[in-house]
Amino acid sequence: MAVSGLNWDDLRIVQAVCRTGSFSRAARSLQLNETTISRRVLRLEDELGTSLFDAVNGERRPTAACRAVVGNLDMMANAAADIARMLGTRDHASRKLRLTTISAIAEYLLAPRLGDLFAALPDLSLALETSDSNVDMSRWEADLAIRLGRPRQGAFLMRKIGTLNFWLIRPAGSGASRIAVYPEALAGTPEMQALLAQEGLGPVLLETSDLKVMRRLLEDGLAVGVLPDFLADEIPAEAPVVRTPLQVSRDVWLLSQPHLRDDHHAKQLSDWCVSLFAARSP
Repeated sequence: MAVSGLNWDDLRIVQAVCRTGSFSRAARSLQLNETTISRRVLRLEDELGTSLFDAVNGERRPTAACRAVVGNLDMMANAAADIARMLGTRDHASRKLRLTTISAIAEYLLAPRLGDLFAALPDLSLALETSDSNVDMSRWEADLAIRLGRPRQGAFLMRKIGTLNFWLIRPAGSGASRIAVYPEALAGTPEMQALLAQEGLGPVLLETSDLKVMRRLLEDGLAVGVLPDFLADEIPAEAPVVRTPLQVSRDVWLLSQPHLRDDHHAKQLSDWCVSLFAARSP
């Protein structure tokens, strides 16, 4: 397969060397031998008239010229993988897309409106995945992702689609002052920092990233903790708690793979995600 006079197999090798940092590891990942990798890279460098990799401390590091095109190589690889998946399915009219976000957003904001999405896109097959950690879009772990916080870098499309505000939930009266917190890996989030800055807190009662579990514990007045607004709204008015708005918020960002910019199903899915957060705006 030739692309603008270049051989895609050669470009795929360059991408593998960039990803793995060595000819030998790239060879293993592509199920080729190291000699073939080395020969193809040297041939491509000769054709282009520029070096693609420098040997530094036993590693193959991309040169400035190579780094300038790595993002495009990733896009090409992603598009090729997408085409292979589409051609490999029996139902070519069906379109499968992968969307990832945290479980609370999936359960409380996305799930209630899935019927609207499938009514608008009856031939869509959606893989909805949840994770507390951010997926690696550059490694094709998702087509679209809803994240809390703007990514610092990445060769994907980014769009701010909303904001989450947070509430401090305390037991009413002189109840318990033990706290419910996120796992240590999430301790640096703005809402956790705001919680830990409160006075008169006791030791940790519960550590969990499951916000549904967190909400139930706080709703019963068993601990002090924080919840995003859409979960704080779920606590009944008669619950034995005191609710106080926190002066912290987190922006919600929608990420998508660049090659899906003009894809009908991806655009519809993106618009649907945007509409979910637009509906929450005052």
